Amino acid sequence: MGFDYWLVHVIWTIPPAILLTAAYWPFFTRTEITQIVILINIAVCATIPWDSYLIRNRIWTYPDNAVIGITIFEIPIEEVFFFIIQTYCTSLLYVIQRKRLVLPVYLLPRSGALARRVGSAAITGGIAVNAACLIFQGQFTYLGLILIWALPVITLQWSFCRAFLCELPRKPILASILLPTFYLWIVDFVSLRRGTWVIEQGTKLDIRLGGFLDFEEAIFFLMSNVMVVFGMVAMDHAIALEQYDMLMSETSKRSWKSLGRASWSYLTAKRSQLNVGFLEGLYAAVKKLSEKSQSMYLGSAMFQDGLRVDLIFLYSFCRVLDDLVDEAPTPEKAKDSIQQASQLLNYRWSSKRPAAPLYDYQPIEADGIDQNVSSQLLSSIALLPASRLSLSPILELLAGFEMDLGFSVDEQRFPIASEVDLEQYAQRVAGTVAVSLLKLVFHHYPDSGIPSAAQEKTILAGERMGQALQYINIARDIKRDAAINRVYLPSSWLEQEGLEPRDVIENPDDPRLAKLEERMINKAEKLHESSVQAIDKLPREVRGPVKTTVESYMMIGEMVRKRRLSSRMTEEKLKVPLWRRLSLAWREMYANTY
Repeated sequence: MGFDYWLVHVIWTIPPAILLTAAYWPFFTRTEITQIVILINIAVCATIPWDSYLIRNRIWTYPDNAVIGITIFEIPIEEVFFFIIQTYCTSLLYVIQRKRLVLPVYLLPRSGALARRVGSAAITGGIAVNAACLIFQGQFTYLGLILIWALPVITLQWSFCRAFLCELPRKPILASILLPTFYLWIVDFVSLRRGTWVIEQGTKLDIRLGGFLDFEEAIFFLMSNVMVVFGMVAMDHAIALEQYDMLMSETSKRSWKSLGRASWSYLTAKRSQLNVGFLEGLYAAVKKLSEKSQSMYLGSAMFQDGLRVDLIFLYSFCRVLDDLVDEAPTPEKAKDSIQQASQLLNYRWSSKRPAAPLYDYQPIEADGIDQNVSSQLLSSIALLPASRLSLSPILELLAGFEMDLGFSVDEQRFPIASEVDLEQYAQRVAGTVAVSLLKLVFHHYPDSGIPSAAQEKTILAGERMGQALQYINIARDIKRDAAINRVYLPSSWLEQEGLEPRDVIENPDDPRLAKLEERMINKAEKLHESSVQAIDKLPREVRGPVKTTVESYMMIGEMVRKRRLSSRMTEEKLKVPLWRRLSLAWREMYANTY
């Protein structure tokens, strides 16, 4: 009896499991926990017969002084725990890395043909090698047993999810396989040198990678991690299809099935053809958001299922319109884009095109629609969830863009003349987005138990919070806005300091602006303080994500102050460092979930 094997766990396997769990704990969803539990059970049940055979045939052995002596089918309990802890760590590493992904995006085959051919060829080659090992046996025995254990499982997984797997980003897949594999190679090398477990002579090739790691052991850990990750991908494929079915359902009462039911449907149901237009639109929206606003894209990952997709469509529309206006070659072209958007939005919400009860993807094809409209604008409006949004806030957003176009240095036009103009602008460009977001939240959580009157109060508070965040943006971007001949500081404020908007454009480093910058931040903080408690009235599932978004912006206000105190004005946009955002997200998700 000994504790060497348990010491391996205490030193090598349990610490990373604890660290990964602690880092990800507030972000866990029930579905993710269920995935990992299911996979652990499958891994243990699938590995016990195989491992028991190896031990009974003395391919693996464990010295008496390395294990405590409790066995399951002759397998030391420490070894069974290894199956559990390896599966858990590899699964969790995969879950963490794919958190940001919108799974239905990868349902359509786009660019994975080569990867599918390479994968199929690798499996075929592995089967041929396995057959040779089983024929020759002897020193090929251990390798053959590894392959005959792993390849049938991998082949089955590949047959079900290869198209989906090959569309997923390569980095999270490879990292989820290779990082734990390399780590376990080190653990195995240390354990073999200590004699914690022993591979008997005569059943292995005696080839050592790097001069220290048995070839078969390297293959074992690689194949076992491939099976774990492919198993998670197969379940993600089932989840992606179920999410797609929810999004395309004709009833807003369609709810998420259990993972077990979704998996059974995945294995047995005959599927109809996917809606290519909807999925391509979703792909374009995700791509636009991830390219233009990584922080917004990553932030959306804290929301779940249909709400996240709705928010992506809403944010994508805002980004598309923002680009069309800001990147227009002339002001007239920018105004045309706003007018086209207004026309399309009214058409989208009109009785001629009634919205479907749930996912209301409506390709816009009609007489009277300007044929020169940007395809991106058409797609982004077609994908807006019209059945869950009000048209008026979105049209107000367009009015905010029109205010942006009202600036003209040559004609001395600066539309933010007074504090009232400032408040109106912030309400149009940010308050309206907050209103739309909260309407989506309450639609997706109809059973939250929040009365309609309380919902309206919360939405009004959210509108004020949106204005507060826009004030932070304005304070941060005084110099950046001046570079494009825009001044969002009210002219009445400037007059009090003996300044005009033109002075800001000509000299955005004027020390007198520091007072106005501080005034803008104070205005934001006052609105924030009066509205932040409304977040506690939201459904529990969204409090953490909303609070994280809000407090991330308020952090920018603190950074603007520090920048001023250090006398470092820059045209670069201030951003909260990633580690601070992650730390904030962890705290807020934990505080508002548990």
